[in-house]
Amino acid sequence: MSIEDHLRGDPDPVSPERVIRYWLREEGDGATDDPPDPDALETEPALRAELFERAPIAKRAFTPDPADWYRVDLTEEALRDLRVVVGPHGEDWRALADDDRVESIAERVHGADDVAKLDAETPKDVGEVVDLADAIADGAPKSRLVVLKDGEDPAYVVDGNHRAVAHVLDLLRGGEFESRVAYLGVRE
Repeated sequence: MSIEDHLRGDPDPVSPERVIRYWLREEGDGATDDPPDPDALETEPALRAELFERAPIAKRAFTPDPADWYRVDLTEEALRDLRVVVGPHGEDWRALADDDRVESIAERVHGADDVAKLDAETPKDVGEVVDLADAIADGAPKSRLVVLKDGEDPAYVVDGNHRAVAHVLDLLRGGEFESRVAYLGVRE
């Protein structure tokens, strides 16, 4: 079953520029001393250059072939089945689960007897995932994910891996599933 089968309602087409502006805002959300100002950049090439400098992984989402972008509402099943960002198996996020699924990583964090030990043994900030899941349980606003579906490969999170895993961790802890909005790029 494709990700398109796991969407609630009809997807709304959006421009790549809208996705880039959103992503740049996320990059500047308290993460750096020099946050980007997407509104100060007037052209899509300028936006892309700024995003690529701050988040080199973004190149994968916007080059070499264009994707059709949509604002979508994912089902719980689609959220759980997303893959983490593409990379070598056994490295980065993919070091946390054999099948590279967001849900598998959340299960590993949820099942950890000692999260601090798991955090020290893994290449990602598991403590940040737990903190985000705690904030979600306390009603923190939900931000969007940037997801890419490239050909026949499973859809994966390009931006928002910590947030995606935290949302599934919250569900594993008994949290309620609410709307999960994402920007979905689809490339044939």
